[in-house]
Amino acid sequence: MSRRAIPEKTPAGGEPRVEAWRQLLGVRSERPSPLLASVPADEAALHELRERLARTPRELPSKYFYDDRGSALFEQITRLPEYYPTRTEEALLRAVAPEIAEACGGAQLSDVVELGSGAASKTVALLEAALALGAAPRYVAVDISAHALRRTRALLAQAAPQVAVQEVLADYTRALSLPSRLAQSRRLALFLGGTIGNDEDEDALALLARIREQLDPGDSFLLGANLVCEPAAIHAAYNDAQGVTAQFNFNILAAVNRLAQSRFDPRDFDHHAPYVVEHKRIEMWLVANRAVEIELGRLGASLKLAKGEGIRTEISRRFTRADVLQLLDAAGFSPDRWFESPNSRFGLGLGKARAGPRTP
Repeated sequence: MSRRAIPEKTPAGGEPRVEAWRQLLGVRSERPSPLLASVPADEAALHELRERLARTPRELPSKYFYDDRGSALFEQITRLPEYYPTRTEEALLRAVAPEIAEACGGAQLSDVVELGSGAASKTVALLEAALALGAAPRYVAVDISAHALRRTRALLAQAAPQVAVQEVLADYTRALSLPSRLAQSRRLALFLGGTIGNDEDEDALALLARIREQLDPGDSFLLGANLVCEPAAIHAAYNDAQGVTAQFNFNILAAVNRLAQSRFDPRDFDHHAPYVVEHKRIEMWLVANRAVEIELGRLGASLKLAKGEGIRTEISRRFTRADVLQLLDAAGFSPDRWFESPNSRFGLGLGKARAGPRTP
């Protein structure tokens, strides 16, 4: 899990419970469930889904967690006692924000661009630090969720009303295009929340390289990463007692159903999220609790799963300091500074965009 509004109301029983299942199944009710407006139902998206479901193991792209309901559920997750990453990262950012803002241009910092902005709650400290140094930064929020972008604008209108906000509704895992920048300006790009851990190295590097293409030499990039720590704490963060993470996991099926017109039923699956120590990562799965055959709609044909077979919905990797700095270097950034939480559970790597090739 990574980046991202507390649900307006959690159904408890009766008709609200029926409505909850209708939403999870992607079935239209009298109040249409929100569309995943930022992910067009085009052939490229359908091709990606087909390819992922044909893999061994079968997968669903984790970006489909973040429709409006999924983004709201994730905001609820970040407030759970078991889920330490968000509050650990926020505390670290508050502590080091002045040093980061100074290192990224101080009063000359004109653009702060965040990929996967969520509700931007973690970014306020950086913007406040830049303002204190005399900068007048524009904040560019890039997110797959319209709900998250609305939350971003509302939060910043209250917390930092002097900051201009530009919203980009986009899937940044594809081609990335950012708004034009001012001449002779300094840009800071942010990729926080440990989201880099949702990809294997090849895809992570490809994403970081796309970010690098949007920056000029000397611009800054801040990468947040979950660090290797106690396995029990990591496991608990994805297996909360209230079951909110399980609902978040089930909700991905609703987004896929809307896109593909498929008929995944969350009641056919159990939430499973072990920490795989040897791979230093959480793996989130939906495991069939009975033998099922799922109509795949626009994907064609159907999918048969035996009881106990699963679909992996996310990986969430843990890193060491060396891992993070190597990723920055390989993507075209010269590692500049490293910040780590006192409990060594979260790290921030600051890099500068290079003009030349990677250092040996």
